[in-house]
Order: sequence, then C-alpha cells, then structure tokens
Amino acid sequence: MVSDTEFDCLLRLVRKRRTVRQFLSDPVPDEYITRIIETARWAPSAFHTQPWEFVVVKDEDLKNQIVVVLEQLGPPIKDPAKESLERKSFKDAPVFIFLLCDWRAKVGLPGRTSENDVQVNNLFNSSMANAFLYMHLAAASLGLASQWYTASSRPGVENAIKEIIGIPEALTIYDMMVVGYEANPPENKIIRDIDEIVHYNDCGPQGFRTYEEVTAYAEKTKAWCMSQH
Repeated sequence: MVSDTEFDCLLRLVRKRRTVRQFLSDPVPDEYITRIIETARWAPSAFHTQPWEFVVVKDEDLKNQIVVVLEQLGPPIKDPAKESLERKSFKDAPVFIFLLCDWRAKVGLPGRTSENDVQVNNLFNSSMANAFLYMHLAAASLGLASQWYTASSRPGVENAIKEIIGIPEALTIYDMMVVGYEANPPENKIIRDIDEIVHYNDCGPQGFRTYEEVTAYAEKTKAWCMSQH
C-alpha cells in the first residue's frame, strides 16, 4: 500500500517539473546526467522493447553547431513583446540530451512489424514519451531545469543534427532535452480544475466541453505559453 508520504512526494515533484527556457551556463555534474538516464531506462515500453538510445552533448563546438541548425531550420517561438530583450535561452544551457528511437527494435513486437504500421508507430511513440517524461522528472528531483526542444525532430533539423553527432540512419530523434540551472523561475502554471476533466461511467456528451469552451480555453493557454517564451 502506498503511503501518503510517497504520494505527496510524487505530487510535489510533478508540480515542480516545469519547462524552463532561460538557463545559466553553470556546469551540471556528470553524476546528475547519469541519474537522469538511469531513471529513463526504467520507463515502460511496448512489449519491453526499450527502443531508446541517449546522446549527451556537452562539447561547446558541437552544441554551437546544433544551435545554428535549430535557429536556422527550426526557429524557436518567441513572444513578439520580448524580441528586443537580451535574455538567456537554451543556448546557455551546459547540456543537451538527445533521446533517440531505434526502430529496428520493432522486431521484438508480436504480430506485424511493417515499416509503416500505424500501431507500431503509436506504440513506440508512447514508449519514447514515457522515457522522456521520466527524464524531466528526474531532472526536477535533482534541482535542475529542463526544456523539451521539439524542433530537433523536424525532418530538416533532424537530418542536420544526425550528421553533426553521427547518429545512424536507422535511429530517429524523438526530442532534445535541454538541461541546466534556471536563470529565471517560470511563472505560475495554469491548469484545468480536476472537476472539469474527470468523467464517470456513462457520462454522456453533456459532461464534456463544447467547442466554444475548448476554443476559449485554448486562447487562454496560448497567451500563457507565449508569455513564457
């Protein structure tokens, strides 16, 4: 039976985990990076295939090459009101961790394993998401800030980064995790109330949001997200 203390620790951790976009250049201990990856390798995966690989980039020259690619081919979203401000960013973080998916591991799945099998894609994408979330939670538990930089998986960006750090053709970039210490704490997070999102049994369509309600809330969350960039 799980104790209240264990749950309270978990809830504090998930509330503490935030996406940070302004980093200090202070170095992160190698032990912390190892702990992040040690946590991630215990994540659940489809039929226990564990299709992940990790590339840790700390070399300044390689990091700078990656930054150039990201800024040219996958420009970050920026708040127009802050365009003229000199601010810290992911470029200042000391560590980039690439989470890679080795699709050859699909041979460990039962049934069909064709190259374009939608079910295989869904299973592996869920597996990678599990590992990536574990990485962020581990970072938060160590007092580190982290950012998920999804532009790293765009086709043009991905190919360029794979060439820079020598990733084999069979592997793809799921996402890049930026790791370091926050330069500025993020603002309070807005989140939907639990009573609005939980439904029981045969709840019926009347218990869910209307399109207008979804749209209105999306405008609110979009404005909040933009303010964080």
